[in-house]
Amino acid sequence: MSLCSICLPDENQDVTALHLLICLFAYLLMRLFPLFLFAFLFLCHCKNKPSNGSTPEETASLPANTDLPADFVAFYQQFHQDSAYQMAHIAWPLQGDRSEQIDSTHYQPQSTTWMPDNWRMMRLNFSPKDYFIETEMLGDIMVIEKIRARSVSYGLERRFAKQPNGEWELIFYSDVQERGK
Repeated sequence: MSLCSICLPDENQDVTALHLLICLFAYLLMRLFPLFLFAFLFLCHCKNKPSNGSTPEETASLPANTDLPADFVAFYQQFHQDSAYQMAHIAWPLQGDRSEQIDSTHYQPQSTTWMPDNWRMMRLNFSPKDYFIETEMLGDIMVIEKIRARSVSYGLERRFAKQPNGEWELIFYSDVQERGK
């Protein structure tokens, strides 16, 4: 396909400079558009993007200023990275509570039992700029973790206990609900 066959008018009509410029632009656009599209898509695809929308430096872990046992810290990291490990380190049926709506604007905690068939893997995707993470050690066998949003008074609570065999387990989970500041 040539420029002449696309843009030139019949022999009877005058060709203006503007008409030629428009035809030249259209011709170049048709020829170069696929190249520009390919380059744009390639550059967009090559950009490194974290899977959860935050950089590894922004992803929360346990607060650094706590005196938690080293075996708990190792357990905590693996618990959030390995789904099989997580499922094996939960005391099933897991006791806890969830928010139940009592009217259009109010929720109330209701006791519940979490089962493996309705469990969703927990991940460490709480950005420290958006969430407070507080841990409390009870003796040397229980850790209570409270994760609260900075902007609103909602959060969750988890309790982990060290079992007689030395392994840590999640023993209580309270889903997101109003917690107060």
